[in-house]
Amino acid sequence: MSENLKQALIARGVEMPHPEAVIVEPEVDPGRIEAGSVLHPGVRISGASTVIRAGARIGRHGPVVLEDCAIGLDAEVGSGSFTGCVLLDGASFGPGGHGRAGTLFEEGASAAHAVGTKQTILFPWATLGSNINACDMLLAGGTDPRDHSEIGSGFIHFNFTPFGPCGDKAAPSRFGCVPRGVWLTEPRIFLGGAGGVVGPITIGYGTVLAAGAVYRRDRGEGMLVVGEKDPAREMRFDPLLIRRGPERVRRCLEYMAQLVALHRWYAEVRLRLAADDPFQQAVIEAGLASLEGALSDRVRQLERFVDGFAGAADRLEARGHSEEAAALLGLVSALPEASAVLQDPLAIDGAELVDRTSRSALLGTVPSGGGSYLEWIRDLDDGTRDRGRVFLQSVIDGYLAHPDGAGRLA
Repeated sequence: MSENLKQALIARGVEMPHPEAVIVEPEVDPGRIEAGSVLHPGVRISGASTVIRAGARIGRHGPVVLEDCAIGLDAEVGSGSFTGCVLLDGASFGPGGHGRAGTLFEEGASAAHAVGTKQTILFPWATLGSNINACDMLLAGGTDPRDHSEIGSGFIHFNFTPFGPCGDKAAPSRFGCVPRGVWLTEPRIFLGGAGGVVGPITIGYGTVLAAGAVYRRDRGEGMLVVGEKDPAREMRFDPLLIRRGPERVRRCLEYMAQLVALHRWYAEVRLRLAADDPFQQAVIEAGLASLEGALSDRVRQLERFVDGFAGAADRLEARGHSEEAAALLGLVSALPEASAVLQDPLAIDGAELVDRTSRSALLGTVPSGGGSYLEWIRDLDDGTRDRGRVFLQSVIDGYLAHPDGAGRLA
C-alpha cells in the first residue's frame, strides 16, 4: 500500500530523491500532498488530515515522523517527531525538533535545532533559538522578517507547578496579544537565552528580558529587565495547600480568550483570503482545528487544577482562611457548568457579546480568495486596523463576560 501511495505521489509531481527510504501510511490522502513538495529519505508520513504544500521540504536534515500535520508553502521540517503541528507558509522547524499538538507557526516563524513545542503559537517571523522548551505559550510582535520577536537559545517556559494532587499545567504565558499582534505593527519582544519564565506570565510589546535569569512576574511594555531575585529561603511544603487559586484561574481564562480571538481571525479573515486555493484552505482549516484543540486542552488543564481546590479549601479553613476557602469551593461548583461554553469559540455569538459594527467594517475589507495574507495585512489603512482591534477585543471581552462560561468563574 505504501509503495502504491508513493508512486501516486511521484506521479503527481511530489519529489522523492530516494522513494525506497520513505514511508507513507495507507490513511494518507495523496490528493492533500501538493506537487513540488520534497520528501527526503527517512520520512514517515501518517494521518488522514496531513496536508503538505508545494515547496515544502521534509527531512532535509534527517529522519522525520510527521503525523496529522499541515505544512504550508515553502515550509521546512528538518528532522524529528511532529504530531498535530501546523506550519504556515515559509515557517521552519530545525533538526531534532519535537512538535506536539497545538504547535502553530505562522508565516516565516522558525525554530532552530533541538526545540520542543506543545500548544505553542508563534506569530509571523517569531523565532526560537536552539535547545528551547517552549510549551503552552503565545509569542507575537515584530513587523517583518528582520524585525521579529525572538527567544534566545537555552530558554525554558516552565509550565508545570507541583500544587494539587497531581500537579498542574494551568500555566500558559502570553508574550504580546492577539488584538494588536495580528496587524504586524507592534514592537518586537526578546526573551534572553539561558533562562526562562515561570508561567503563567504576561510580557508586553517591546520588552526585553535579559539572558541568564528566570522571571516570575508580569512586565509591561518597552521595558528592559535585567534579572529578577527572590530571597533564598527554606520552608515546609504542602502541595495540597493551593494559594492564589482564583488568580490562576483568571489568568487561564484570559489566555483562553486570546485563543478565541485568534480562532475568530482564522475563521473570518484567513479562511476567506484562502477561498480560491483548496490547499491553502486545508492548511488554514488545520490551524482552526489546532486552535479548537488548544482551547479544549486549556479547559482540561484548568479542570485538573481545580480538582485540587476542595482539598485545599479544607486546609485553608483549618488555618482560619474561610473567605479564601469559600472562593475555591465556588470555583469547584461553577467550573463543570461553565465547561461546555468555555470550549466553544462561537458561544459569544449567540449571547450577542461581539461588536458587530466593527466586525462588519473589518470583513468588508477582506476579499474572498484575496491571495497573500501578508500583502493584505500590509496594505490596510490605520482606520481598518483600529476597527479590527475593536472587534477582536470585543471577542475577548465577550468571552470573559459570557454568563454561562467565564462569567460564572469571575
